[in-house]
Amino acid sequence: MIHVERLRETFLDLLRFNSPHGHEREVARYCAECLRDAGFVCQTDAFGNLIAQKGGSVPEAPRIFFSAHTDTVQPTEGLIVREEEGVFRTSGTTILGADDKAGLVEILEGMRALDESGEPHGDLQVVLTVGEEVGLLGAKALAPEVVAGSLGFVFDASGPTGSIITSAPTHEVLEARVRGRAAHAGSRPEEGVSALQIACRAVAGMRLGRIDLETTANLGVLHGGLATNIVAEEAYLAFEARSRNRASLEAQLAHMRECLGEAARHFGGLVAIEQRRDYEGYSWSREDLALRIAAAAWRTATGAEPTFRPHGGGSDANVFNARGIPAVVLSCGYLDAHSVDEHVALEELATGAEWASQIARTAAVL
Repeated sequence: MIHVERLRETFLDLLRFNSPHGHEREVARYCAECLRDAGFVCQTDAFGNLIAQKGGSVPEAPRIFFSAHTDTVQPTEGLIVREEEGVFRTSGTTILGADDKAGLVEILEGMRALDESGEPHGDLQVVLTVGEEVGLLGAKALAPEVVAGSLGFVFDASGPTGSIITSAPTHEVLEARVRGRAAHAGSRPEEGVSALQIACRAVAGMRLGRIDLETTANLGVLHGGLATNIVAEEAYLAFEARSRNRASLEAQLAHMRECLGEAARHFGGLVAIEQRRDYEGYSWSREDLALRIAAAAWRTATGAEPTFRPHGGGSDANVFNARGIPAVVLSCGYLDAHSVDEHVALEELATGAEWASQIARTAAVL
């Protein structure tokens, strides 16, 4: 049985840690203490990821791991938690941090409840990563052999608990450096080539936002120039594009590069473009083992049917799956993530914890 008051106190404790990337150590320390109480042996790798292990009593069960991340986005400084009618919110000046502290507390309480029940389970791991919000850094730094041969359950999706993510996009980043020609903006503007004007023409002609059901694109950064009386010689732009469809992604990236190139040619400037892949997408069938375990556990825990849906964001599961380690992302109950309106209900956290506990039981018998 889930201990709701203990879960509540644990969640509040986690929220009190100000833990953007680079400041996750105390969160990991706190989580390690909770997991040791549940019978896990804990260690921290060189990058700061927490790795906890516990032997099982069902040797034929698949080895599974639960994962969440210890960092949050910002702003978090001066966070004030308001609990109103069973819902956790902030004062409206910071995020809450339920992404992903909801995932953390659901795993922690789920493992404590499992330990207290004494029910059989297979070998378990808990992997809590750092730096997820700034590029899945902890998962990328994790030694592959740590979770090799395991099935993963990543508690890191928004929306009501009970959602199982079937697919996630591939994510590409474009960085463009535009070079024009500097000139005095008052006496010799015709001798200049404005890098900012090139940038603006490129962006004005570019498809951004929702491209199709599987594809999005965004301009995240644009800056350049030194002063109003100088025709801007340089500009920098950073874009991203994501899609669950590889052909659509490649078409969008080609379109963005062409817009940049056309604008540079039009004004007589130059543009250098660098492209990198942040992470690979993936797609699962409802018949894949990790999804079957998650779905069966949800039915047992709640008596209801789970929801299967694609997702537009990335997570540590993208890294695990790209390495051939099957990992499915599960919703944690929080809403309006990455905003000051972020909130989550205690009831959702309790249901998520029960789901985590039941996944371990189900994996041992399915």
